[in-house]
Amino acid sequence: MPSRMRGRGLGVSRGWIDLHLYAMATAAVLTGVLLWWTNASWRENLTVDPPLRSELRQCRSDLTKAYLAVVRHQGGLGAAMPVEAAAYMEQALAAVEAVRSSLGRFASGRFTSDEEAAALAVDLETYRAQILRFGALLGRAKPGAGDTRDVLDVERHAAFASLEKLGDSLDNAFEGRLIAATRRQDRLSRLLFYVWLSFLAVLAVTLSLAAARRRKAEMALVESEGRYRLLFTQYMDVIVLVDEETERILDCNPVVTGEWGYSREELLGQKLSRFRLESAAAGRAAPVETLHADGRRVVSREMRLATRQGEVRDVSVKTGFFKLDGRRVRLEILRDVTERKKDETALAEREAMLRGLGDNLPEGAIFKIEVQPDGTRRFVYVSRGVERLFGLDAAAVLRDAGSVFARFDPGDLEALRRAEAEAQADLVVFNVQARFRGPDGAARWGQLRAAPRRTPGGGVVFDGILVDVTEHKRAEERLRQAMDEAKAANRAKSEFLANISHEVRTPLNGVLGMLQLLSVTLLSREDADHVRTALACGRGLVRVLSDILDFSLLEADRLVLRRDGCDLQALVAEVLEVFSLESDRKGLALTSAVDPDVPPQVTTDTARLRQILFNVVGNAVKFTETGSVRLGVSLASRRDPDVHLLFTVTDTGIGIPRDRIEAIFEPFTQIDGSLTRKYGGTGLGLGIVRRLVGLLDGFITVDSSPGAGTQLSFTIRCQPARAAGTRDMDEIFRRPDTASPVRVLVVEDEAVNRMATVSMLRKMGFAAQAVEDGDEALDALEGDAYDVVLMDIQMPRLSGDEATRRIRRGDRPGIDAGIPIIALTAHAMDGDRERYLACGMDDYLSKPVDITALGNAVARAAGARRRAGT
Repeated sequence: MPSRMRGRGLGVSRGWIDLHLYAMATAAVLTGVLLWWTNASWRENLTVDPPLRSELRQCRSDLTKAYLAVVRHQGGLGAAMPVEAAAYMEQALAAVEAVRSSLGRFASGRFTSDEEAAALAVDLETYRAQILRFGALLGRAKPGAGDTRDVLDVERHAAFASLEKLGDSLDNAFEGRLIAATRRQDRLSRLLFYVWLSFLAVLAVTLSLAAARRRKAEMALVESEGRYRLLFTQYMDVIVLVDEETERILDCNPVVTGEWGYSREELLGQKLSRFRLESAAAGRAAPVETLHADGRRVVSREMRLATRQGEVRDVSVKTGFFKLDGRRVRLEILRDVTERKKDETALAEREAMLRGLGDNLPEGAIFKIEVQPDGTRRFVYVSRGVERLFGLDAAAVLRDAGSVFARFDPGDLEALRRAEAEAQADLVVFNVQARFRGPDGAARWGQLRAAPRRTPGGGVVFDGILVDVTEHKRAEERLRQAMDEAKAANRAKSEFLANISHEVRTPLNGVLGMLQLLSVTLLSREDADHVRTALACGRGLVRVLSDILDFSLLEADRLVLRRDGCDLQALVAEVLEVFSLESDRKGLALTSAVDPDVPPQVTTDTARLRQILFNVVGNAVKFTETGSVRLGVSLASRRDPDVHLLFTVTDTGIGIPRDRIEAIFEPFTQIDGSLTRKYGGTGLGLGIVRRLVGLLDGFITVDSSPGAGTQLSFTIRCQPARAAGTRDMDEIFRRPDTASPVRVLVVEDEAVNRMATVSMLRKMGFAAQAVEDGDEALDALEGDAYDVVLMDIQMPRLSGDEATRRIRRGDRPGIDAGIPIIALTAHAMDGDRERYLACGMDDYLSKPVDITALGNAVARAAGARRRAGT
């Protein structure tokens, strides 16, 4: 009976499926008919309207050709109306007749309304009448001139324009018919598509229901008839059903073939003892019996068996006991654990190896410590390195974690616990150095590094390592001492350079000051040449001193660039002016060229750019005996907001061997370094130039060969700047006459410099007086009125910067706190200018001072003061 019920259920399912198949076939046929009907209407519209529009367009083309033929005829190109014009008119009328006849055949079609067809017929009739009228006008055309011809031309042109307008209307009407038909077709197609989708959805749902019924019936059949067999065949381990009384195998799953090498038929009906199942080997765990609450009894054990191929395998056996058809049977599940046993053995070996590595770790120990939620600490594992580090037994440390922490320095122990708390809160690796007492009681340094992880109980386990870093700490201390010594040496070097600079610049200021005074004195030609030569030598010594100081700053990475406005034309002229004397002496052509597209004003470090140009142009003049030296400036690239300028210095000098080009940029290196070398210098110039160019975000190249001259090119990165308004010095401050001279107080402790400075100021028309130190300067300012103060810095009793601060603070009521103060000092190291301006000075001049620069600085300061007073 159950079989008949199952057959009836499957038959009902098949009936539902057949019914749906018939419904699908009917729907497909119906859909095909509908699609054919809609496509037929679509083809009808496509086969009627496009040809009619083509005929109308051909008619319009023929009318245009006929009109053009008449125009040519009137222009005197023929004695009579051309034959082709009449032919074109006949073709146009024929095309209109063809459209009318075609429209008449399809006017009563299924997709064209009567009103629409009637309107098109009226328009076509009107179009035909207009064509006939236009043809009559064309026939009256004659060549020649006159008023009659002009009237006919106007009528023909108006008739042709009317035809064109009517033709456009007809073309739009046919286009509208096609668009309307397309829209109707589109709506109909969408409707059919949605209907078809709805039908498919309903059909799919019903088919799914029918298939679900069928699957359910089949699954019930398979489940009821094959559950027992499915369990055996699908399980991945060997399952054997054994009769307890006879010990014979009643059934087994196919996995036994792959595991033991026996087929299922060979095992059925056989005793287990035949397959040489071995009992548990020595050292293996005894069988474990488990009794469940529902009375089930399960026995677990391990044993070894030999397969058909003689291979010995380790198996884990779970045995369940129950009754089947009145017989006592047991179900044994055998799982091959040979690989697991191998892994366990390998794991044990690896643990032993890691333990050995941890125990033998030189100057270190591996540990695992657990911190409970209540703060209790317990070492889970510690290597024997703890014995070498602390002199404690590893077993004792496992029992008492406090024995290790008692060896740490109390101050470092507190830092260690803070780091541990932070790592425990955020689960981050902590890395701490702490001091501890070794086995001999001596203080040692340890590096603790551990990674935390939480335990299910809420605690934290730290897996870490402790390494003795005492020697590293000692090395760090030695390194720190060496660094302190290096810093002290660097400070001593800086102080030495500052002192050398000051001590050299001070006498140089006197020498160059006197020479400049002589240069503006009426001298003989020979004496004037001697003075110019002495000035050139002194300025060369200043450049050498500046190169040494700049090289020291570059070596210490202490050179700071400034950003200010630079007038390129003025800078180039200034550089060439400096070397004009030497070039004139040699008879060299010293020229320059600045391209028109170069911005006239840029923002860069003008002082460093001037220094670069002085070095490269000076080298070119120095190493060129005949010919020329040319300085060119061009625009290399522009990328807003930056521009790259290319400076090129070309000379016809001695040149440089190619294997020496790179060497000239090294400090203290010259092309000719022999004792008989012809050209002097320190060899620092180009080395400083390359570093300065790098600081200005540029690069430098040299192209040269011996005897053929040299071309040195470099680029800098800068920004175009708005041209600042400039005024002539006479506009800023007109040199006073004898009635109201500018009074200058010179504060200078060195007698020669004091005399030179006062003399230069008086030569330029200023009223100058001098004092020897800061105290005398305060007394002089309190007792008399001055316009400008030239203040030296390093003086006995009261220094220049401290005197400036007292003036600015108004310590003495009789002194004007706003009087302009210009620093005139031999302190020319990097940062000196900023330091003196910060203490309240208005300007800065370094010794040795140029007479022109001195006059301009005093004029600026006095002019600003007098303008502020007015």
